Parts: sequence; structure tokens; C-alpha cells
Amino acid sequence: MGIIKKITQYIPVQCKDYRLRGAHPDWETHPSWIAGLEGLDAYNHWVCEVVLPIAFQWIEEHKADVYATIAEENKDDVGVVIASAFELVKEMSAYRNGLKASKAYEEALADGSWDTTTINPVWTKIAKEVRQNTAVAFDAQKDVLKDTVR
Repeated sequence: MGIIKKITQYIPVQCKDYRLRGAHPDWETHPSWIAGLEGLDAYNHWVCEVVLPIAFQWIEEHKADVYATIAEENKDDVGVVIASAFELVKEMSAYRNGLKASKAYEEALADGSWDTTTINPVWTKIAKEVRQNTAVAFDAQKDVLKDTVR
């Protein structure tokens, strides 16, 4: 859940009944499927309880403009509200500057000159550790799993 709006108020807390972490026991299925499902759940939780509250604070600060073109029956539809806000954001400098920068970014990626050393250092470290720990866990079982570890 997590994406709940009622009476033009965003509710930034997900109901625990709808979380996927721990929904499947460790013994039930492939560990990568469980990790992937729980990873998506963690991402959804972060978006719903951290990112969207930031977006809806901005929407609240620009409420008249955001809601000006939204029909009454759609004022509590998250997708419709975000779409209206996005139409406004697309005309603002940060977004427009990002579009301009994207061409240079794509060119640098293509030619190998993009410097990633300062981009998301904390998340990069976590991603590397998760990948390494996953590989170590599977490698430790290769004697019994043979060449089925992919």
C-alpha cells in the first residue's frame, strides 16, 4: 500500500499487512526470489514513506496550481495529482537543466568518460556488499548445488 491520498492529504505510512518482508519463509522458494521480492518491498517502502512525502510537501506548497486542472473526482488519485505536478515541474529550471545535462551524461557513459567515484557513495557501498554477500552465500553451497547457481 503506501500510496494513499484522502481529501487531498497524503498518508505517508504503509500498513504492515501489505508489506512483503517476511511474507515467504526462508525454506519456501529460491533465495534470490525472496531477496528480490523483499528488495522491491524495501524500495517501495522508501518511495512511499520518504520520497513521496517530499513530493507531496511540494504539491502542498503549490496546491492551487497543481489542483487547478484536476477534476473533483480525481483529487485523491495519486497518479493524477503527480501527473499534474509533473506538468508544472517540467517547466521549472531544475528539470530543464537536468534535461540539458542528460545529453552530456549519455555521451560520457557511451565513451567511458563518466566519473562515478562521487555518485551515491553510501548506496554504492551497500550495493557492492549485498552483491558480494550474495555471491559468498551461494559459492559456499556450490558443492551441493553444483552448476545450478547462476
